[in-house]
Amino acid sequence: MVEISLLYKDTDKFAVDKDKKIHKMKLLIKDETAEFLNSLKRTIEEDVKVLSIEDVYIIDNDSPMWDEMLAHRLGLIVLNTPENIKENQEIKLYLEKDTKGYIYASDIKSDNKDVYPIYPETIIDYIEEGQKVKLEAIAILGNGRKHTKFVPAYVYYYRNATLKLEGDLEKKEIENLGLLNVSIKKGKIVVPKDKEYDRNFMDSIESASKGKIKVIPKNEFVFVLESYGQYSAEKIIIYALDEMEIKLRNLLNQLINN
Repeated sequence: MVEISLLYKDTDKFAVDKDKKIHKMKLLIKDETAEFLNSLKRTIEEDVKVLSIEDVYIIDNDSPMWDEMLAHRLGLIVLNTPENIKENQEIKLYLEKDTKGYIYASDIKSDNKDVYPIYPETIIDYIEEGQKVKLEAIAILGNGRKHTKFVPAYVYYYRNATLKLEGDLEKKEIENLGLLNVSIKKGKIVVPKDKEYDRNFMDSIESASKGKIKVIPKNEFVFVLESYGQYSAEKIIIYALDEMEIKLRNLLNQLINN
């Protein structure tokens, strides 16, 4: 039976809703296959839908930035995506500024109070005295298959491992391990608590010991998800599993009907 335990979670201090969303989550998953986790990763990146600016109508732009570049930067603004947004619904956004200084994501106004920039201090443009930027934009739901601006998270996973001492360590090797805050006590390898599930750190231990400490893969994985801010990390996983279920049901129906 699959076992899942939470290793770490954290919010993003730069996000306007940092008190409401978990932006990074690290899970330990046992008795599952790499193939399933890869499917979950790809579903998150390709099928989970989020809001992003799709169309930009520039009314005035006296700034040094070309219209095309301004529209491109707007497409990169991370927008909160409410659960009740419909598939073909359009969210109208407005931006108007004519005072000298930077134009920030916080200057964007929305006709939906639940749709707002997650990172309000994101710089969009800069204007001098007497210059003006005025535009309207449309945000829609999309997924990573359409454009990377709709990808909701950075996702990766790796096989967890354990360490095994397979030789007598020399003085220099012990010193190298000490630099990593790794020690050997009664034949047991002791690593810092926050590095227990860090595969790169384990590989560095093997290197520091000149291969006398071996990294032994285990039948379990560490799955890491860092939300870009549209959704909380937990919701992204739930939405991805829902998408996978829909695909499987569609496949099953096709098999039955054929």
